[in-house]
Amino acid sequence: MYYPFLRARQFELITLRELAIEGATQGCIFPILEPVKSTFNNLNLAYKVFEERKQSVYLIVNPAYGELTGDVEHYLDYINNLNNDIVLPAFHYRNNRKYITQCINKYNLNQCMLICKNDIHENDEDFKELAQLDEVTIINTEDPSRNRSLHRFTQSLDKTYIRLDDLFEKQARNSDFLSIEEHRFSEEHIYYSEDGYDGFSDYTVLPSEFIDGGSTPRAVVIHLTYLNVQNQIMIRHFTSESNDSIANIQGKFAEAAEKAVDYCRANSLTNSAIIELENYFDEQHYPGLGTVKKISIKNHLLILSQYLRNR
Repeated sequence: MYYPFLRARQFELITLRELAIEGATQGCIFPILEPVKSTFNNLNLAYKVFEERKQSVYLIVNPAYGELTGDVEHYLDYINNLNNDIVLPAFHYRNNRKYITQCINKYNLNQCMLICKNDIHENDEDFKELAQLDEVTIINTEDPSRNRSLHRFTQSLDKTYIRLDDLFEKQARNSDFLSIEEHRFSEEHIYYSEDGYDGFSDYTVLPSEFIDGGSTPRAVVIHLTYLNVQNQIMIRHFTSESNDSIANIQGKFAEAAEKAVDYCRANSLTNSAIIELENYFDEQHYPGLGTVKKISIKNHLLILSQYLRNR
């Protein structure tokens, strides 16, 4: 099972809605959503689709980034009002056993996920107490191979154990991707079970840090993953060429899209995300940077969905 970690922003949620409607993710992809807005408009739109299509997600109730952070109950109230198992609670663990335990008891929670850094000390009794609760069914640890004592303890529990990796190699400037055409992105989908995990998690083709908004870029990059003959996930960065200023963002998109479409057609790479990109290019239509990001995420999730269903 793949647990992509995404912020609950508009285009991430549109991506998941479209995939759920296609029936592409149910049963093999279980998204983790960190809300960065205190309002629920986009979540509500997504929830309607998730409920109809039976796509479960985890919602982090004490987000680390965004408008309302820390150990709050705002998002727990939202889940509680939904009253079903489509949206399940996830907690960042950061020496906050008391908060998590109180929330579990107050809201009668079950099927909870703990998301942990790999710096938990082997004598952290608070973490051990939480991890052994029946209501905690999934433990998601960032790069657990760097903490062998934590890894061994978590493996000893009768829990779903998944690893969280930060895989996207962000550059200082988008134009820097011109010199990084292609490289290996991940092999976790091949080896996670062999390495003792029940699932794997990452930030898809996005950087792990949260950036609220952003300025108009000098370069447009389309990040597309695909499987090579060894089933490794490769990533190619299709980057615009006219990057001297922020002018003509539509032209920059056309330059990047031409590279991406030519490559996909030459190598017979296709799915609903790539077809959408081809249509924008063929129609000479610039859909906006949010849609460009959506296409990259959607393509990546489709690649992993197809692999997991066929393995």
